[in-house]
Amino acid sequence: MIGHGVPGLDIRQDHEFVATAAAVFAALTIGLDAWWPVSLRLTGQGGHMHLEPELGAKLTELGPGGSGVIWGVVDAIDPDRRIYIQGWFGVRGVVAGRVHFDLEPSPSGCRLKLVHQAIGPVPEDQNTRYRQMWREILDGALRRYLTGTAV
Repeated sequence: MIGHGVPGLDIRQDHEFVATAAAVFAALTIGLDAWWPVSLRLTGQGGHMHLEPELGAKLTELGPGGSGVIWGVVDAIDPDRRIYIQGWFGVRGVVAGRVHFDLEPSPSGCRLKLVHQAIGPVPEDQNTRYRQMWREILDGALRRYLTGTAV
Protein backbone atom coordinates (compact mmCIF):
# COMPACT_ATOMS: atom_id res chain seq x y z
CA MET A 1 0.00 0.00 0.00
CA ILE A 2 1.23 3.49 -0.73
CA GLY A 3 -0.96 5.10 1.91
CA HIS A 4 -4.57 5.97 2.68
CA GLY A 5 -5.76 2.57 1.48
CA VAL A 6 -4.46 3.10 -2.09
CA PRO A 7 -2.96 -0.12 -3.48
CA GLY A 8 0.45 0.11 -5.09
CA LEU A 9 4.16 0.38 -4.34
CA ASP A 10 6.28 2.80 -2.34
CA ILE A 11 9.90 1.63 -2.27
CA ARG A 12 12.83 3.81 -1.22
CA GLN A 13 16.43 2.60 -1.02
CA ASP A 14 19.98 3.97 -0.89
CA HIS A 15 22.88 2.07 -2.41
CA GLU A 16 26.58 2.99 -2.14
CA PHE A 17 28.98 2.19 -4.98
CA VAL A 18 32.73 2.46 -5.34
CA ALA A 19 32.25 4.03 -8.76
CA THR A 20 31.72 7.49 -10.17
CA ALA A 21 28.24 8.87 -10.75
CA ALA A 22 29.09 8.89 -14.48
CA ALA A 23 29.85 5.15 -14.42
CA VAL A 24 26.64 4.33 -12.53
CA PHE A 25 24.57 6.55 -14.85
CA ALA A 26 26.07 4.83 -17.91
CA ALA A 27 25.29 1.42 -16.40
CA LEU A 28 21.67 2.44 -15.74
CA THR A 29 21.25 3.52 -19.35
CA ILE A 30 23.42 2.27 -22.20
CA GLY A 31 24.91 -0.60 -20.15
CA LEU A 32 21.57 -1.91 -18.85
CA ASP A 33 21.38 -4.99 -21.08
CA ALA A 34 24.77 -6.23 -19.84
CA TRP A 35 23.70 -6.57 -16.21
CA TRP A 36 19.90 -6.55 -15.83
CA PRO A 37 19.03 -10.03 -14.53
CA VAL A 38 17.87 -12.37 -17.27
CA SER A 39 15.43 -13.92 -14.79
CA LEU A 40 13.56 -10.60 -14.58
CA ARG A 41 13.19 -10.03 -18.30
CA LEU A 42 9.57 -10.21 -19.36
CA THR A 43 10.13 -11.67 -22.83
CA GLY A 44 12.20 -14.57 -21.52
CA GLN A 45 15.81 -15.67 -21.71
CA GLY A 46 16.42 -14.06 -25.09
CA GLY A 47 15.17 -10.59 -24.13
CA HIS A 48 17.42 -7.56 -24.57
CA MET A 49 17.03 -4.35 -22.56
CA HIS A 50 17.62 -0.95 -24.17
CA LEU A 51 17.62 2.59 -22.78
CA GLU A 52 19.20 5.65 -24.35
CA PRO A 53 20.11 8.45 -21.92
CA GLU A 54 17.78 11.08 -23.34
CA LEU A 55 14.46 12.71 -22.56
CA GLY A 56 11.54 10.75 -24.03
CA ALA A 57 13.59 7.60 -24.60
CA LYS A 58 11.74 4.35 -24.06
CA LEU A 59 13.05 1.65 -21.76
CA THR A 60 12.33 -1.34 -23.98
CA GLU A 61 12.84 -5.05 -23.89
CA LEU A 62 12.91 -6.83 -27.22
CA GLY A 63 12.52 -10.58 -27.21
CA PRO A 64 12.67 -13.47 -29.62
CA GLY A 65 10.12 -13.78 -32.41
CA GLY A 66 9.27 -10.07 -32.41
CA SER A 67 7.99 -9.94 -28.83
CA GLY A 68 8.60 -6.76 -26.87
CA VAL A 69 7.69 -4.63 -23.89
CA ILE A 70 7.94 -0.92 -23.13
CA TRP A 71 8.80 -0.76 -19.43
CA GLY A 72 8.62 3.02 -19.26
CA VAL A 73 9.63 6.37 -20.74
CA VAL A 74 12.30 8.80 -19.50
CA ASP A 75 10.44 11.86 -18.26
CA ALA A 76 13.29 13.62 -16.42
CA ILE A 77 17.03 13.46 -16.93
CA ASP A 78 20.16 15.23 -15.76
CA PRO A 79 23.15 13.21 -17.01
CA ASP A 80 25.27 11.69 -14.25
CA ARG A 81 22.80 13.01 -11.62
CA ARG A 82 19.31 11.59 -12.24
CA ILE A 83 17.05 9.69 -14.56
CA TYR A 84 13.33 9.23 -13.90
CA ILE A 85 11.29 6.69 -15.80
CA GLN A 86 7.50 6.76 -15.91
CA GLY A 87 5.75 3.46 -16.58
CA TRP A 88 4.70 0.10 -15.23
CA PHE A 89 8.28 -1.21 -14.93
CA GLY A 90 7.19 -4.81 -15.25
CA VAL A 91 4.94 -4.84 -12.18
CA ARG A 92 1.65 -6.53 -12.94
CA GLY A 93 -1.36 -4.52 -11.81
CA VAL A 94 0.34 -1.13 -12.01
CA VAL A 95 -1.80 1.56 -13.61
CA ALA A 96 0.74 4.38 -13.22
CA GLY A 97 4.25 4.28 -11.84
CA ARG A 98 7.57 6.05 -11.70
CA VAL A 99 11.11 4.97 -10.87
CA HIS A 100 13.63 7.60 -9.74
CA PHE A 101 17.36 7.02 -9.88
CA ASP A 102 19.17 9.92 -8.17
CA LEU A 103 22.98 9.94 -8.00
CA GLU A 104 25.16 11.97 -5.67
CA PRO A 105 28.84 11.88 -4.74
CA SER A 106 29.75 10.03 -1.56
CA PRO A 107 33.05 9.45 0.24
CA SER A 108 33.37 6.00 -1.35
CA GLY A 109 32.27 7.10 -4.85
CA CYS A 110 28.56 7.43 -5.49
CA ARG A 111 25.24 7.03 -3.70
CA LEU A 112 22.26 5.85 -5.74
CA LYS A 113 18.87 6.72 -4.32
CA LEU A 114 16.03 4.65 -5.70
CA VAL A 115 12.37 5.56 -5.40
CA HIS A 116 9.79 3.27 -7.02
CA GLN A 117 6.20 4.40 -6.61
CA ALA A 118 3.18 3.02 -8.38
CA ILE A 119 -0.58 2.85 -8.04
CA GLY A 120 -2.89 0.05 -9.11
CA PRO A 121 -4.21 -3.26 -7.87
CA VAL A 122 -0.84 -4.56 -6.68
CA PRO A 123 -1.24 -7.12 -3.87
CA GLU A 124 0.17 -5.82 -0.59
CA ASP A 125 2.73 -8.64 -0.32
CA GLN A 126 4.30 -7.45 -3.57
CA ASN A 127 5.82 -4.43 -1.78
CA THR A 128 8.07 -6.79 0.17
CA ARG A 129 8.84 -8.83 -2.95
CA TYR A 130 9.78 -5.80 -5.08
CA ARG A 131 11.76 -4.19 -2.25
CA GLN A 132 13.88 -7.36 -2.08
CA MET A 133 14.06 -7.57 -5.86
CA TRP A 134 15.46 -4.02 -6.10
CA ARG A 135 18.11 -4.94 -3.52
CA GLU A 136 19.08 -7.99 -5.59
CA ILE A 137 19.12 -5.93 -8.80
CA LEU A 138 21.12 -2.97 -7.48
CA ASP A 139 23.23 -4.46 -4.67
CA GLY A 140 23.74 -7.65 -6.65
CA ALA A 141 23.74 -7.42 -10.43
CA LEU A 142 24.60 -3.72 -10.81
CA ARG A 143 27.33 -3.91 -8.18
CA ARG A 144 28.92 -6.95 -9.88
CA TYR A 145 28.77 -5.17 -13.26
CA LEU A 146 30.44 -2.02 -11.87
CA THR A 147 33.24 -4.03 -10.26
CA GLY A 148 33.85 -6.11 -13.37
CA THR A 149 32.58 -9.33 -11.82
CA ALA A 150 30.61 -11.65 -14.11
CA VAL A 151 26.88 -10.93 -13.95
